[in-house]
Amino acid sequence: MSLSFGQVIPVTGPNLGFPGNISRFGDRVVKARPFAPLTSTNNLNFGDPAVLIPTTTGGTWTSVADFIATVANIGKLAKQFAGLAVRNVKTSLTYPAGVTPGTNQVGYYSNGQEAEVLLRGSGTVLLTVGAPSAGDQVYARVVSSATSSVLGAWETNPAALDQFTLATTGASAVGQAVITMSTLTNVQVGQVVSGHAGIPANAYVVSIQAGTSVTINANLTAAIPSGDLVQFSNLAPLNGAEVTTGVVDANSMVEITLTVRNVA
Repeated sequence: MSLSFGQVIPVTGPNLGFPGNISRFGDRVVKARPFAPLTSTNNLNFGDPAVLIPTTTGGTWTSVADFIATVANIGKLAKQFAGLAVRNVKTSLTYPAGVTPGTNQVGYYSNGQEAEVLLRGSGTVLLTVGAPSAGDQVYARVVSSATSSVLGAWETNPAALDQFTLATTGASAVGQAVITMSTLTNVQVGQVVSGHAGIPANAYVVSIQAGTSVTINANLTAAIPSGDLVQFSNLAPLNGAEVTTGVVDANSMVEITLTVRNVA
């Protein structure tokens, strides 16, 4: 008669640590607030990029993905981006059914739970797209494309399809929000618009008119002459977020550094 004493569970954890692990070296600032999603079905996964929702009682956290589900919030992302959700030990009262032993599972904060967010310092996150080097800018996806449809995810090194410039045709006057373009190939509502001194910070595409012009969320502060270039991006740069070493492990984990504290 053969005897069985259980099952060997393979070591399959990420090489750089699990999502939301934070470095104990150097400067780090962590803040706890309640997690209150704008959409009650969303969770805040460990390692997710998080934003601050101001309230009269000190504010709450939600995920970038939850926040930008409302297109008007894309223009607020730069101001309200806070950092990354910190991984904590949480006890499951029941073992997840149907999960193969050894399978990596990502923990999360659910609606109403106290959540910790790293505001400044370094931590590991899941990189959806990118092959970064140390110091590269970190982005969050705000518009889907053939590259990725995972909104609110960490990315680096925008592909040509995701960040591109197009020429204007006809002048766009100061004080108006409409920019006339020579073509609108790959332009979508929600894309971040920049690349010209007349375009205000945190501008994004609100609407597209008849394939010839776009309306952005704020008026131009300077005229844009015909023939000038305007940049459109499916990714929003996250202020002060950069790649720490450029090493991406087999589980697509990468360490990022939040060099500045964006929110209180």
